[in-house]
Amino acid sequence: MTEGPLWPPAQDVPHRLTEELFELSMAIDLIGQATADVLGINQTDLICLELLVRRGPMGAGEVAQALGVTTAAVSAIASRLEAAGYARREMDPHDRRRVHLHASRSGAMQAFSLFNGLYQASHELAGGLRPREQALLLETLRRYRQLIAEHTADVKAEGAHRRSRP
Repeated sequence: MTEGPLWPPAQDVPHRLTEELFELSMAIDLIGQATADVLGINQTDLICLELLVRRGPMGAGEVAQALGVTTAAVSAIASRLEAAGYARREMDPHDRRRVHLHASRSGAMQAFSLFNGLYQASHELAGGLRPREQALLLETLRRYRQLIAEHTADVKAEGAHRRSRP
């Protein structure tokens, strides 16, 4: 016997938006994984590289916090990115105990050139929107990103609470 979904598709807009965000998240994961496979790195490495491109050089603790991983994991990420030519490590000139991870300009250009078709298609899609619609879309996405970050913190707290129970 074939089973269907556990619950029917959402009818109200907030639930439909949330379902679309989950679908978007899966699509982003799939393109991220495909891109990482082409580059010979893993998806977390690619996310780290994108973070370095947008934010600039970062210390291991900053990267760990942004990605939700340990500093030991960041060390492994840095090693893989460095070995593949996508990033480099440099000592902090003011504190030789600190190391900053920098995106390599040529490596980042090579990696993110794989998204050129997506960038072009996004430009065309957004070009069909009025400036006010574009601004509303950007603001809505920003607010949803914040909402998801807050809910992530709640879920992590619930996980810690559950693990602490006997």
